[in-house]
Amino acid sequence: MSFRRRYREMSRLCVGIPAGVPVRRPLSDEGAEMNRSFECRVIESPSLLIRSAAAVALVLFALPAVDVSAQPARPTVGIAFGGGSARGIAHIGIVQWFEENHIPIDTAAGTSMGGLIGGAFATGMSAAELRTFVNSIDWDTLFGASSFPFKNLRRKEDARSYPSRLEFGVKRGIVPPTSLNDGQQVDLLLARLTAPYYALRSFDDLPTPFRVVAVDLRAGEKVVLDSGSFATALRSTMSLPAVFPPVDRDGKVLVDGGALDNIPADVVREQHPTVVIAVSVGYAPTNTVNYSLFGLLGQSVDAMMKASTEAALKHADMTIAVNVEGFGSLDWRRTDELIVRGYQAAEGHRDELLKYRVSDEQWQAWLAQRQSRRKSDLPQPTFLKTEGFTRVDAAFVEHTLSPHLNAAIDIPRLEYDLSAMSGLDRYQSVTWQLVDEGGRTGLLVRASPKVYAPPFLMLGLNIENTTSEDFRVRLAARYLTFDKLGSGSELRLDGAVGADPNVAAALYNPIGGSRLFVRSLAGARMQTFGIVHDGSIVAEYREQRLGAGAQFGVNLARTSEVAGGFGATYLNDHVRAGDPGLPELAGNEVSGDLHWVLDTQDSPVLPSRGTRAVAHLNHIFDAPEIPDFPRTNKGLTQFELYASTFHSLSARNRVFAVFAGGTSFDGHPLPTDQFTLGYPYLLDAFGVGERRGDHYAVLTLGAARRLTRLPDFIGGPVFANLWFQNGAAFNSNQNADINSQLGLGIVADTLVGPVLIGTSFGFDGAFRLLFGVGRIFR
Repeated sequence: MSFRRRYREMSRLCVGIPAGVPVRRPLSDEGAEMNRSFECRVIESPSLLIRSAAAVALVLFALPAVDVSAQPARPTVGIAFGGGSARGIAHIGIVQWFEENHIPIDTAAGTSMGGLIGGAFATGMSAAELRTFVNSIDWDTLFGASSFPFKNLRRKEDARSYPSRLEFGVKRGIVPPTSLNDGQQVDLLLARLTAPYYALRSFDDLPTPFRVVAVDLRAGEKVVLDSGSFATALRSTMSLPAVFPPVDRDGKVLVDGGALDNIPADVVREQHPTVVIAVSVGYAPTNTVNYSLFGLLGQSVDAMMKASTEAALKHADMTIAVNVEGFGSLDWRRTDELIVRGYQAAEGHRDELLKYRVSDEQWQAWLAQRQSRRKSDLPQPTFLKTEGFTRVDAAFVEHTLSPHLNAAIDIPRLEYDLSAMSGLDRYQSVTWQLVDEGGRTGLLVRASPKVYAPPFLMLGLNIENTTSEDFRVRLAARYLTFDKLGSGSELRLDGAVGADPNVAAALYNPIGGSRLFVRSLAGARMQTFGIVHDGSIVAEYREQRLGAGAQFGVNLARTSEVAGGFGATYLNDHVRAGDPGLPELAGNEVSGDLHWVLDTQDSPVLPSRGTRAVAHLNHIFDAPEIPDFPRTNKGLTQFELYASTFHSLSARNRVFAVFAGGTSFDGHPLPTDQFTLGYPYLLDAFGVGERRGDHYAVLTLGAARRLTRLPDFIGGPVFANLWFQNGAAFNSNQNADINSQLGLGIVADTLVGPVLIGTSFGFDGAFRLLFGVGRIFR
């Protein structure tokens, strides 16, 4: 501002003001909020202009120097990104409209899904990049049973035997899990998104200054996060109770901020933009009540959030309410439709918004300034730190991640290696970030413990029909604890009631820090064999076993092992009902076994990829014999191989093959130890046990198409399934009767495990209805 202009302005302000009265004047029209004061003087000298000018000059030169050019030349815009679960994706359409119409977003705050989208925008992403980012997210992995592909072999065995999605802890009594999802994949997603900003001192240093809103459960109050780890801040505001675990940060237990401030217009106002624009994506108008468990929960949470939202919106100058009618909170896969809804909502406020439009020159200057603050490069880490791991696991992490040091960070490979640690199941999640210490950059890998476990309690419900009319129901449980005999040891205790009750114990103990291990086994079981004729059970034979054994093995890889050992068992076989034509016997049995297991599949239900193979060689050295009975287990050697492999043709279609075969070589085992068919995908048009033999071979080829999905967090995909089976169980090659069968059904991944409903029929007239809950593939 020129001297003459300043004089004219001050003279104008002093008109009618008594001498000596202080007057506040703005330094510029654009910076009205910054004022300076001066006193009007009564000028008596004839040279009024000169003296007044001199007085004004003295006053002005006495004031602190002010950089007027530093004041903004336009109104500043702040955006409040609101929560709304999947509906929050609509924010991308808002950002796109602002970009196309050259309206800069100078500051922002976000809650819940608005925190994720707003936070991603704050890192410098454009609307196109945000769309690509959201479309790249595998929502099935993010919200499904995501840890199974990364479990080690023992944890996969747990998940197959007890496929329920509910995991209980026994740390302080029997405690249910803190959430339906462990948050592991969300942690990795956020670590990837925020990695370049690891040294961030304040969220004001982001390309767009940002605030994150969460709720501290300890204090019961809203928390505004503006510094520290950007990844944990975003993770905090996404921690919807019962869905994701809370976040421990700075002595606070943080969850989704939506309950207290779902659209944080008040937080944006505290950043002093000229105008505050709130974006509402959270509520679809409804006059109905959803009386389902999760429907009532969702509508109750919505009702509680509405009151706080209305209070926060009073701080906004305008609200863009996106029409989300027809969209649920779990419609993550309708990205493009939601973005269009957001764009349309902004277009509906065109006249109000265009007054904040800037010139092309100002827009390019804003883009350049934002881009100059964006970070993308990651330094090479030179050291590794771990937090939260046991000694053995920490050593494994250091060994596994050593190739990532002194090299450019390969994020996909790093995430894969970390997922192997999350697959141990003893940690809530495992994540990473870069840190600076002593002038060096390092890689920090942090494990978050599960507050309710270990020990773990796994529960399983198994229902299967052995014929079209006969069912077997069993309730089973497994107690799993770690480090009872040193770091890395595992103790399993199993029990089951109902059909085939049993109790068992297995103690796994690694040898030093090597891949070698020993396993001690003990247990008792009661098993009933149905004698099936023409699709009906005509007799039952029961076997009781009590035994113990030991194995020595080596972990060939995370998903493969080979082990062998010896065992001794006392058995008692007797007739339970009908006349099975089998002898009663009792005595001791001594055996040796060798097995190999490989499991690279990504699901225990209908995998999209991977192979599972189990080969078992068993020899019985001694066993009770029955005079004049043609069959005996003494000296018996048996070999069995079961393998299944899956391949995806597309996102919805997959094919699979199952091969199973076994031989008793030259032996003739007791009927209780013959190979049995009739299980799903193993000539299942027969009843279980309707076909037995000293040898068997079955090849099954199948296809599955995903029809739909159960709601996220409580279920997974639902498949239509078709399979063709060919094989036989036989005592010799001369009496092998090859059977061909066709099956079809529905397979659903539910909260309690896989559910199979279908039918199977043979070309020779065999027919059976199929129903099963629990483990499907053997």
